[in-house]
Amino acid sequence: MSLSNQKTTVLIADDSATMRTLISHVVHKLGYDTITASDGNEAIDRISSRPCDALLLDLNMPVKSGMDVLDFVVRNNYQLPVIIVSGSSDIEQAVECIKLGAYEYLTKPIDNNRLEITLKNALSEFSLKQHIRLLNEAMDQSPVSIVITDFNGLIEYVNPFFCRVTGYSSEDVLHQKVSILKSGEHSQDFYRILWETISGGEVWQSEICNKKKDGELFWENIIISPVRNNVHFISHFLAIKEDITEKIRDKEALATSERRFRELSDLLPQPVFETDGSNTVTYFNRAGYTVFGYKGKDLDRGLNVFQLFSPQERGTIEENIRKRIKGEKSADYEYRALKKDGSSFPVLVYCAPIMTQAGFQGIRGIVLDITHRKQYERKIKENEANYRNLFQVIPDPIIVADFESGNIVHWNRKALSFFGYSKKELAALSVEMLFSRTVDDKREMTGFAGSMSTASVESQIRTKDGFTIEVLVSSVLFDFSKHKRLLVVFRDITEQKKSERLIKENIRLKNDFIANVSHELRSPLFSILGFSSTLLKERKELDFETTGEFLGIIHDESKRLSSLIEDVLNVSRIDSGKVAYKKKIIDPAPVVIGACESLKMRASEKSVEFSIHVEPETMQVNADPDALKQVVINLAVNAIKFTPQDGCVRVSLSKDAHWMVLTVKDSGVGIPESDYDKIFEKFYRVERPGEEIEGTGLGLPIVKEIIAAHKGSIEVNSKKDFGSTFFVRLPLSTSGN
Repeated sequence: MSLSNQKTTVLIADDSATMRTLISHVVHKLGYDTITASDGNEAIDRISSRPCDALLLDLNMPVKSGMDVLDFVVRNNYQLPVIIVSGSSDIEQAVECIKLGAYEYLTKPIDNNRLEITLKNALSEFSLKQHIRLLNEAMDQSPVSIVITDFNGLIEYVNPFFCRVTGYSSEDVLHQKVSILKSGEHSQDFYRILWETISGGEVWQSEICNKKKDGELFWENIIISPVRNNVHFISHFLAIKEDITEKIRDKEALATSERRFRELSDLLPQPVFETDGSNTVTYFNRAGYTVFGYKGKDLDRGLNVFQLFSPQERGTIEENIRKRIKGEKSADYEYRALKKDGSSFPVLVYCAPIMTQAGFQGIRGIVLDITHRKQYERKIKENEANYRNLFQVIPDPIIVADFESGNIVHWNRKALSFFGYSKKELAALSVEMLFSRTVDDKREMTGFAGSMSTASVESQIRTKDGFTIEVLVSSVLFDFSKHKRLLVVFRDITEQKKSERLIKENIRLKNDFIANVSHELRSPLFSILGFSSTLLKERKELDFETTGEFLGIIHDESKRLSSLIEDVLNVSRIDSGKVAYKKKIIDPAPVVIGACESLKMRASEKSVEFSIHVEPETMQVNADPDALKQVVINLAVNAIKFTPQDGCVRVSLSKDAHWMVLTVKDSGVGIPESDYDKIFEKFYRVERPGEEIEGTGLGLPIVKEIIAAHKGSIEVNSKKDFGSTFFVRLPLSTSGN
């Protein structure tokens, strides 16, 4: 009979239609369905294509006989009873059919009652066998160990899984005491309670440690049920055992991990906490109790995690917890934490949801006290503000640029005024665009700081208005927010460069002066030495006229030497500030006329026309007569010196409002306009290629210093090859002033 709820089906195979009808009638009376086959081939097709629960088979059929069909059923292990229906009462044939596997052998004509009884018995017996076979297969294929013992604990059955787990074969354990599996890990009381429970007819369930054949211990979850016989006495015990060794190991590993977590968290100086799904704190490490001030009994009474934080933070915390549960990133982890005593402090909280297969179980987190960090941050902000202020008040222009692109990203106020750009305009520039040199030079300006050390170079920048300024560029490379920045400091060295050029020029002039003075000193000295030596050696041979001439030359050269030395001494006194002028109210006309009279001879010797013109109107000045005389002589001597033969020099004295005006005009070689300012500098002499002119370059500087000391002025008007005119103005002296 089928194990399912489907109706029982009987296959009737007979070549006689009458017999098929007759037998079908009997089968239908029993409540079974029928299918029929008229020969052996059809019967085999029916069996192969459609399941049936029993086969009523005629032996004598054409093509294939009933014996052939029976052989097919047996060889292919079809689990159904075959009842032979034959017209022959041959005993040997019947025995052969039974041996081959037939359930029963009936002879025709068939007794309906016997057919009914035989069919019912066959179906019942095969149904029972099918149940037993299914049960055996289930036990053999079970993923748990199954053991059956008698009442005394002798093993009568083990399934294959038991053998795989324990390493024993069924032959090893059958008729052996179940105590063969004892591990020695449990007490006698454990086994006593087990025996009392099952022998009392109760089911016993627990975890037990047993031992395999090779001595390895393993854990099982075991259920032992007593089995009662037909008189209700316990005859056997059925044990169903699940190998939970891995689960136990996982459990132990979890316990070890949990213990390690607790131990490690207790070593942490930061609070660590856990909550359940309702936000109740279930765990604090030592630091948690210490920092927040709670005790274990506070957790036992129930402590909500929100009690650890400022009430104003609750909404943010809840939102962040929801995001973490969803796996989203929450932004704000910084909160104000509350201690039990009500005091608060800033913290960073890092937490993660505790998730299991059942879903969200709570949160686990660590709390970092950032009080000191916040203090440091405030200090850093203060320092940053101070540095920003310092950065802005530094008197030199400062530019900060991105090192890779050269784009300007920051600047101080001085940079804006220095370069003349607005903030928007400066932000649109690169640092290279500030320089006026070539591209290669610009690369040098920004590339030399690549060593992370400070470097400096002189260069030129161009302002927004187009002015070129000489600067000293100092730069350093530094890291800022994962970017390389170039800090460039510009120092205006325009005046410095002018001073350097002036110093170089003064050094050159001084060197020229030394050479000139040496030359000027040697010339009169050589003349004096030469003529005096001749007089000493040949005085007896020389006539009176020649001797007088030689003495005159020696006298003139001595005066020239004295004048040269006096010029040098005057310059020295002027530089040291030790000149003391003896000023008094004088009429300048006699001084000017006297000075010019002393120079007429010199002009005549050079064939230069020398004239003097003094206005008749009387005037007075507050001046040192000797100093004024030196002014006239120096200007007139220069005029005669630079005026060629047949030229003219004119000295005039006049009055212009409140000023005395001394004019010295010549028709000489003139002065280039570019040298106007330089001719009054010490040691400077106008370069005249191909000409060698006497002098030290001190005459005009001495004149300028004297005029300045008398609160006057001196100007020059000249054109190359057309002569020069010098104008000296001194303030007139009024009565009592």
